[in-house]
Amino acid sequence: MKALVLAAGRSKKLSPFSDTRPKSMITISGKPILETILTQLKETGIEETWIVVNHHKSIIQEHFKYGKSLGLKIDYIHQTEEKGIGHAVSLCESVIGDDEHFLLIYGDALMVGNPFKPLISRFSPSSSKSLATVSHPLSDGAYGNIYLGHDMTISKFVEKPESKRLSNYIFGGSFILQNSCFDYLKANELNMVSYYSSLISNGQLEASIWEDSWIDISRPWHILAANQMMMKPWEMSIVPSSVHLDANVNIKGTVQFGENVHVSSGTTIVGPCYIGDNVYIGNSALIRKNSSIGPNCKIGYGTEIKNAVLFGNSTVGRLSFIGDSVLGENVQLGSNTVTVNYNTLGDPIYYHSKDEDPIETNLDKLGAFIGDESKVGTGHRIAPGTPIESGQTIPDLISISRETLK
Repeated sequence: MKALVLAAGRSKKLSPFSDTRPKSMITISGKPILETILTQLKETGIEETWIVVNHHKSIIQEHFKYGKSLGLKIDYIHQTEEKGIGHAVSLCESVIGDDEHFLLIYGDALMVGNPFKPLISRFSPSSSKSLATVSHPLSDGAYGNIYLGHDMTISKFVEKPESKRLSNYIFGGSFILQNSCFDYLKANELNMVSYYSSLISNGQLEASIWEDSWIDISRPWHILAANQMMMKPWEMSIVPSSVHLDANVNIKGTVQFGENVHVSSGTTIVGPCYIGDNVYIGNSALIRKNSSIGPNCKIGYGTEIKNAVLFGNSTVGRLSFIGDSVLGENVQLGSNTVTVNYNTLGDPIYYHSKDEDPIETNLDKLGAFIGDESKVGTGHRIAPGTPIESGQTIPDLISISRETLK
């Protein structure tokens, strides 16, 4: 069976990180979301995958190429304009060809374990029904509601429920659909929701229930939640022979190292943590649990990293504190930089996006979100919930200079 993975969308709500990469290429616990999905497909026995791309498509194509490193055959379909899921699916008709069924996957839902295995094990080529993964909602959020009959047939779908939550299930982002899907879309204005509703009204859509953890990463702070979710099941540390640990390095819990990591004397690492290839950690640093430090990062003397995600190729200067924060690629933070991660007076933490009104995060602790290629000079205190756009340069915070001494 061929798999179609939808990875064309931009997701403006994930700015600044989605400004410079596809949403599906955001790094969680050392891997892009899309790499985790493709690995799960390979484990399920899928061999041929087509990825629908648009926003920063070259990042996906250059990373995965034609799939050899994953043991998959991968090719690409370019959606020139973002016209919705139905339009993206319709572009794939020729690559599905005469196959009677295909696997459709939304490339931004991240799940612990492998949700495709129970979906495919439930599939019967002789059945006239399609299949959908359904999950429990994460919260009383804006999800379409799914209702199940006693035989696991989906009996009702409410796309925009009037109350916050009416049922215990929602669509989980993966489907096994019939080839006739393409004819329906062409005849119904490429409306994918209408297609699902048509299947349900005819009793032609069955559910494969996914009970394990999952997350739809739609806001920058969800990157932190996803990182915690993916690390939680880790039971075994990985320490390659190329890792160099100086004397008096203290490691507690599960830590997964990449190659050629150097950890200097006096540093403590509390797992679960991920430390990528070629990372250098200076003396007396503290790396606390649920931190993910991507490849080629440099962490300065006495710096504390707490529940943070660093995508890679970044430098954090000495005596800094990076807590509950996300750093894009190629970020430079000067010494004594602090991401303040709580309001001392107990006020709510808001996220101050450039394109929206401030959003209350309902989180007790939240730091900063710093886009790719940004530079923050020495001595800054960054307020909770602050995003810094990609490519920003903020000068050193200097109180005494030649001019002030005149």
